[in-house]
This record gives sequence, structure tokens and C-alpha cells, in this order.
Amino acid sequence: MKMKKMTGLIALFSFLLMSFPAGIVCAETSTTMDLVKMLTSQLGVTEPQATGGAGALFDMAKGALSKTDYGQVAGAIPGIGDLIKAAPAVSESTSDASDKMAGLAGGLGGLTKAVESANKFAAVNDQFKQLGLDADMVSQFIPVLLSFANSAGGESVMNILQSVWQ
Repeated sequence: MKMKKMTGLIALFSFLLMSFPAGIVCAETSTTMDLVKMLTSQLGVTEPQATGGAGALFDMAKGALSKTDYGQVAGAIPGIGDLIKAAPAVSESTSDASDKMAGLAGGLGGLTKAVESANKFAAVNDQFKQLGLDADMVSQFIPVLLSFANSAGGESVMNILQSVWQ
């Protein structure tokens, strides 16, 4: 008799453990799909382009923000990690050129910050190119992403992202 109860409890706990992450994944998928739908309908891009482009910009933000600020963004936009994973890797030639520019600008004060900003956008432009998107599409993605961030996490989340993408 005790064995039946134990087996039943194990089955119940297994079901609950398996159900909980699935619910989270569904919420994340729903949120990111809403964003992807916004991008495809407003910009006329394909789903892979929308997913990869958003991921490229969010990855740029992740690299530029403090852990606290990025945590606030990630908390407001469930599934952001999946979008980042969908972004194509930065090509080796773009990465090498960015490293060289950073090395040349090192120690030049204000110029270093300008070079860092240019390098970040060079990487995003490269990723957009790999997705079959022109570099000017970056400036079209940003307002849609900011609008989505505002509706998902409020003005503070939008302002955090805007500080990176200006």
C-alpha cells in the first residue's frame, strides 16, 4: 500500500516539475512571438529576419548594460535570451576590424567611446547583412523594439534600451 502512495506522489511531483517550465516557456514564446509579429507586420521583414535582428540589437544591449539594467530588461521581456541566440554570429572580418579600431583608439579619451559605439553598430550591421537586411533597417527596428519594451516593461525599460541604441 505504501508503495502505491509513493509511486503516486512521484508521478504527481514529476508532472508538476515538467509542467512548470513548460508554462514559462509558453509565456516566453508568446511574448517573443508578439514582438516578432510586430516587426514583421510593421517592417515587412520575415520571421527569421525579425527574430535575428531583434536578437542582434538585444545582444548589443546586453553587452553594453550593467547586469542590473540588463536584468531589468530581461525580466520585462521574457524570451529575450532566445532572440539573442537567434542572431547570427558576427563575421570574423567585422570582429577583427572592430578589435583593430579599438586598439588604435585606446588611450585617446573621448575618441575611445565613439569607436566603441561604432564597433557595436558595425557588429549589428554585419548581423543584419547576414539576415539579408540593409544597414538602414537597424534604425527602423529600434523604434519598434523601444515601443515593445515600453509596453512590456514601462518607460524605465524603454529608457534603458534607448540609452544603448542612441
